[in-house]
Amino acid sequence: LAQAQARPLASRRRHASLKVTSSSPAASMSAALVVPSDVTIMEEKKSVGKRRLGLLEKTGLLLTAPMLHITYSKMDRGDMRAVLSKKYDAEDTSSAANLCRARQESVRKAVVATNFM
Repeated sequence: LAQAQARPLASRRRHASLKVTSSSPAASMSAALVVPSDVTIMEEKKSVGKRRLGLLEKTGLLLTAPMLHITYSKMDRGDMRAVLSKKYDAEDTSSAANLCRARQESVRKAVVATNFM
């Protein structure tokens, strides 16, 4: 203890302030890495353009409460808007396209129902 007190204050600061830094921005982030689900990737592959949102869909999204993403198990307002704004080919009868359309319809019903709660 006497030796540590005998050292100059500047040398103690130099050793205490050594930090490992990285030039990559990802190294400084402390949040968990969020990757898209398989369904999101499939929706992106099957979409053929943008779809305009209806009036009740817009107001339903505005009235949707903010989501606290602790485990990323629910869709927030942005995720719902992304699902609703995709347009799918009407002539595509594959099971993947049918699943995308069914998911979009389900999200649409939930968003429109928010207006009447």
